[in-house]
Amino acid sequence: MNPETVIEFDSVEKRYASSTSASHSETIAVCGVNLSVPRGELLVILGESGSGKTTLLKMVNRLIPITAGSISVVGTPTSQTPRHELCRRIGYVFQGVGLMPHLTISQNIAITPALLGWPRERIRARVDELLQLVSLPPGDYRDRLPRQLSGGQRQRVGVARALAAEPGIVLMDEPFGALDPLTRDQLQREYRAIHDRLGLTTVMVTHDMTEALLLADRIAVMKEGTLLRVGSPHELLTEPGDEYTAALMRTPREQADRVEALIAEGGRA
Repeated sequence: MNPETVIEFDSVEKRYASSTSASHSETIAVCGVNLSVPRGELLVILGESGSGKTTLLKMVNRLIPITAGSISVVGTPTSQTPRHELCRRIGYVFQGVGLMPHLTISQNIAITPALLGWPRERIRARVDELLQLVSLPPGDYRDRLPRQLSGGQRQRVGVARALAAEPGIVLMDEPFGALDPLTRDQLQREYRAIHDRLGLTTVMVTHDMTEALLLADRIAVMKEGTLLRVGSPHELLTEPGDEYTAALMRTPREQADRVEALIAEGGRA
């Protein structure tokens, strides 16, 4: 492993056994993925539903066990790393946010530091620091409950919670998919700024082509459990390498062309 590699996927596979009264079979969700994620990169795993992208992401922090191969974080196989240590090293943000409804915003953010035994004053200072980072003034939001926040505000809290234990790695599973377009665009920009400011290594799953192109340093394209192509947005746009990737890359251009036609013609393209 290169010293600057933070996450290493080595021939990673995930198979699910299925059986009926007549037969036994296996479904291959992820097939032989090899991929290195260098320090400071924002990698987007892109693919349609059922491509294996979320399964691959969840194997990094052992939410889903690996069937074959290995994943290493900073040179150590995750299979040899205690779960609590992975929770400290790796923040996790997902679409449903998953805030505890009966806990205040500050209590939600403080869950992992509290489990790690941080002193109360350190936790309070960290919560306030993170609320400021995600543009939620602590005095206004610290003691609110999740139901008192908008969807965008709850997702900001989800990002703050993922960063609470000062991880160097963040995993994001369709984090902005449920938001309205304006809020989604704003949070995408804000997260990219946070990623750069803190020097994070981020792996994000999405099926949104435009989101991938605008956010990623590199994009990993998956189809039917197989990693097809990895490259920068520019590389994939100019040299997609296969027809599936080429079709994905054409989508935002075709949508932009249709919008331009609507503007030019004053009617439906």
